Amino acid sequence: MIGNLCNGIAVAQDKIIVDVQKRGHAIPPSFYGIFFEEINHAGDGGLYGELVQNRSFEDLEMPEEWYVEDKRLHAKEVIHHFTGEIDDRTFIWPSSPVPSWSLQVSATSSARMSLTKERPKFETAPTNLKVVIDKVGAPIRLVNDGFWGMGICLGQNYQLRTIIRTSKEYKGTVLAKLLSAEGKIIAMAQLNVPSGEDWADLKAILCAERSDSRAKLVFEFDGEGTIWLDYVSLFPKETYLNRPYGFRKDVAQMLVDLKPAFIRWPGGSIVGGITLGNRFEWKKTLGDPASRPGEYITWGYRCSYGMGYYEMLQFCEDIGAKAMFVCNVGLSDLFRSGEACIRDSIPFFLKDCMDAIEYALGDVSTEWGARRAADGHPDPFPLEYVELGNEHWGEEYDYRFDIFYKAIKKKYPHLTLISNHPLWGIGRSEKTDMVDPHWYGTPEFFFRNTMLFDSISRGKYNVYVGEYACNFGVGTGNMKAALAEAAFIGGMERNSDLVKMTSFAPLLQNRHKSDWPVNLIWLDTDKVVGRSSYYVQKMVSENRPTYNVKYQYTGSSKPVEYEKGKIGFGSSKTPLEIKDIRITMNNRSFKPDLSKGVSWRGEWQIASDMLMQSAVQGSSMYVLEDVNSNDFTLECKARKSSFKEGFFIYFCLTEDEQKGFICNIGCWDSNTVAIEQLSDGHNVGAIGKAAEYSISPRQWYNLKLVVTPKGSILYIDGKEVLKHIPQTMPKQFIASGIDEETGELILKVVNRLDIPYSPGIEIKGVEQVLNTGKIISLSAKDDNEENSFEEPRKIYPKEVEYNQFSETFSYEFAPYSYTILRIRVK
Repeated sequence: MIGNLCNGIAVAQDKIIVDVQKRGHAIPPSFYGIFFEEINHAGDGGLYGELVQNRSFEDLEMPEEWYVEDKRLHAKEVIHHFTGEIDDRTFIWPSSPVPSWSLQVSATSSARMSLTKERPKFETAPTNLKVVIDKVGAPIRLVNDGFWGMGICLGQNYQLRTIIRTSKEYKGTVLAKLLSAEGKIIAMAQLNVPSGEDWADLKAILCAERSDSRAKLVFEFDGEGTIWLDYVSLFPKETYLNRPYGFRKDVAQMLVDLKPAFIRWPGGSIVGGITLGNRFEWKKTLGDPASRPGEYITWGYRCSYGMGYYEMLQFCEDIGAKAMFVCNVGLSDLFRSGEACIRDSIPFFLKDCMDAIEYALGDVSTEWGARRAADGHPDPFPLEYVELGNEHWGEEYDYRFDIFYKAIKKKYPHLTLISNHPLWGIGRSEKTDMVDPHWYGTPEFFFRNTMLFDSISRGKYNVYVGEYACNFGVGTGNMKAALAEAAFIGGMERNSDLVKMTSFAPLLQNRHKSDWPVNLIWLDTDKVVGRSSYYVQKMVSENRPTYNVKYQYTGSSKPVEYEKGKIGFGSSKTPLEIKDIRITMNNRSFKPDLSKGVSWRGEWQIASDMLMQSAVQGSSMYVLEDVNSNDFTLECKARKSSFKEGFFIYFCLTEDEQKGFICNIGCWDSNTVAIEQLSDGHNVGAIGKAAEYSISPRQWYNLKLVVTPKGSILYIDGKEVLKHIPQTMPKQFIASGIDEETGELILKVVNRLDIPYSPGIEIKGVEQVLNTGKIISLSAKDDNEENSFEEPRKIYPKEVEYNQFSETFSYEFAPYSYTILRIRVK
């Protein structure tokens, strides 16, 4: 026996046994992709190369019937199709009279600026800037600071485009300058503006004589009169593949390095919009960038529509990725207003989707295929997937999904169509090709759920995990998050007969605008940083096996017992009512005294033996004082009044209510029942398998929770819904597969502990194991460590050649590490 000596006692060494002959499921080339959404200024001020913010002066435009009051934007009042209520939230609105632009006037001069719609160059983007100069002592300066500065590099050329006109009396010059943060000239060009009042579309090259990450664009006017600007754009001449109006090279390369099999676009919640009035409209993203109106999006700023449908399709083609288009089915975002168009209007949204598909794939003889050709691309683009809506569910969505599915499949049978349904079922819809469940959670959630897909039934549809990320309790993205995601990815790879595609979310974040707490890639005007999770994504994409092979691991989960504890009730973001509570334990049945309970969170009241919770924010908790057990039966009736999330039965709670378990009924879009865990007072997410069960608002449910030391069973309305057996959480996580092209066994190991892991590794079913191979490892000294702009490669993969592989060998995996062994076998 191989062993270590600990306190004089021989301890058996952990073993990983891989059997190459026991072939598992193929891992398709489509497995790893990316999801792009305009969030965190991921596009404007991020991937998109444009350096000017508010280039078309449209940033104060808003949808019809929206208004600004007390410096907040109020959306049109609409009824939520799910709840029947009106969402009255407000949104961020710029305080500047001309966002991102300022006018600098000396004491010896007099000038003013305003937004107008006088004689617009494009009716689709009608707003222009009017600068009236009454007196000139020193030149008047019109300044744009870009997106928290402009990243300008020495020796690089920048393409300036300006659509401008002047009044007849204006006799001065127009100078365009790039200035450093200290006001020093970086580049300069004079614009030859024709006299008269006709719009002139002018271009100039600005060559940088120095670098500055906080540069700004300045126009100088030295005459009296009026100047109108309709559009001001500045791009690096060198964009990714030098595409006009293209992508920032360094950011684009970070995406290319992930080797994505597909790109999902345009979202995300922006697909639906706060209301349908500000949904993302792909047709408005086509054509001359100066003609695009842009839109105020759900994340509280205006998207220029510069990164449009054509640009994303072109990028997919450039990097060899398939395209996924997400369409609107006539529903706004469910977590905003929840507006639904009347059913008579569904054909409008269906046609819009069909037109989008035709634009990508249609022959040039078709209306939208001809438009694609006119835009510069006669050949079809690589569109292969269409997702119908984003994060919708319920009868209204199911009804619309079926209409879209049938119509699209009839004309484009080869396309893969994806629904928003959860993992466990498709509601009342007839059929889908794929479902798209999303998971955001704590490290514990992802560590605990590596077996999540093992028990899901096969054959009805495949799974695209379109959004997942470890984003709670991990700073802005630390090593613990990366390790948890790596473990979860291993579980998805192992279930690749069901899970066919995955994408992390969100993808990009400008460091100055955080709409989401944890993102994959950070950027500034002159820097790009991949957090540790980025390098996990890169490692798994570069080391995707052709198929899985079976393994055994002596450190896997083991059953344990629930510890004795208290019982409580609660909910997440929803009012709750509970009545007819009865507890059976020690051969005695009784009704607990609710008045002796303790409210820890929420707004609780007791009336006529009914427990009521009315708060709609966060998680609530009310703990009974009559129970301290791990062997009891709880019966009650419960209902919630909102579609948002579920209601809870807490059990086996510690005295300080910091640890225990939660039976979450109606979580994950009101369609799921799961056992979750409470740790340090925080819900760390589901553990073990969950079950599909739809919970409707305002409906009473008969609940029965049977708890024994070895497990629990939940019954709803007399039906067994979910069984849970408590288990330890693994300390390490394993995945294994074969790369047929190279003849290598790929063994992936996550060590989440702060000590090395030194298992014995045995490879079975091979004629020969070659000694020399490769090891790629990502590790940190502490799992709270993160990459940063100051230390962008603090956590970075290291690749070494290794010459001690054999059929039986030992290897020491570093603390807090994700390691991939590439072992040549015959």
